[in-house]
Amino acid sequence: SIESVLTIDAVMTTMTVALGAAIAVPRTAGVRRTRVTAAARAFPTSRIAPRVAISSRRRDASSVRLQASDNPGQAPSLSVNDENAEEPALSPRPKPTKKPDEPVPNPPLRVAAFLAGAGFLESSYLAVEKLTGGEVTCPLTGCQTALNSGYSELFGVPLSAYGATAYFGVAALTWWGAGMAGNEEEKDAYQRARVLTFLSTAGLAGVSSYLLYLLAVPLGGAECVYCLTSAAISFSLFAIGLSGVNGRDFGKAAPAAFSVYIVTVLSLSVLLTDDSSQANINSLKLPYAAPVIEAQSTSYSRDLAAHLKSVGAKMYGAFWCSHCEDQKEFFGAGADIPYVECFPNGWERGTPVAAACSAADIQGFPTWILADGQKFEGEKTLAELAKLTGYEAPGPGALPTAPGLDASSQLDSFLSQ
Repeated sequence: SIESVLTIDAVMTTMTVALGAAIAVPRTAGVRRTRVTAAARAFPTSRIAPRVAISSRRRDASSVRLQASDNPGQAPSLSVNDENAEEPALSPRPKPTKKPDEPVPNPPLRVAAFLAGAGFLESSYLAVEKLTGGEVTCPLTGCQTALNSGYSELFGVPLSAYGATAYFGVAALTWWGAGMAGNEEEKDAYQRARVLTFLSTAGLAGVSSYLLYLLAVPLGGAECVYCLTSAAISFSLFAIGLSGVNGRDFGKAAPAAFSVYIVTVLSLSVLLTDDSSQANINSLKLPYAAPVIEAQSTSYSRDLAAHLKSVGAKMYGAFWCSHCEDQKEFFGAGADIPYVECFPNGWERGTPVAAACSAADIQGFPTWILADGQKFEGEKTLAELAKLTGYEAPGPGALPTAPGLDASSQLDSFLSQ
């Protein structure tokens, strides 16, 4: 019928207008999909108002509504509902604020260089004296105890030689770093110099800590002014190195510095040992000093000494030999014993005996050699010497009665009658 045709024509007209409106509406950002809905999928004969909606996943999408007219012959009315026609501009993400740079430390590296130079000179002096066998000048008595102990050498090299090398390296490092202070172009190199100074001085502090322990415990509190001075220099250098790292650098370098300190202390505790016997033999040096005889001589001992000398008997000995001293005590002070000293210029390792002792082939002290070549090693009493050399004491009336006559001499004189 005509009414049905008009109804179909109205529906088609409505759909065409809706599609055109959808194309005309500007697309907004974020629209992904367009959906067309109608009140009825079929062509109903009743007057149902179709509806077309344009939606998006966003809450602010626009929509178009078509409302059928009451008059079947008229086209439906068109209405556009724009919930948010213009999308507001996105606010920019705030940029993170940059933390202000920490102030660059300015440690007194020049002072550190001079301190390390002083340590280098001190250690070099001790190393030279140790290698040449010289005597160091020391106002305290503990210097020789420490410097001649077994702890003063490592692998046969004086420990002071290692110290001189370490001090020289720190002096060069700190002098190089001091030249870059305040130079913006060498900021990174200056930072490396400060961190390396911190690490190297931590090693020096470790060495000094262990050496102070050796002075206090194994060496019985020996007062070594050179050792204490070196420790003071090392700890001062460590304080300067610590002041040269800021918070950020300290957090990174502190574990490494602590490791250097601990490894240094543990290494020295393992490597440094006190081989006292070997160390004493290698470093012992005895200047010549004649022993002091406390006993007083008697006329008998003096006469016997003169007799031994007249018959060509000789006593060979060494000033450091305790048995030789005991032999002289038998005669007493004032007796002119025919004595030959085998080390007249003192003794140290490698010193040869005197020519007279070498010619007589002396093997021990004391040794008596008579004019006929007979050799007797060890101490001899006055009576034994008198018998070996044919000495006859004076008669009973000539027995000396001086206050200084000892009982042994009186007994020897009595038995020889």
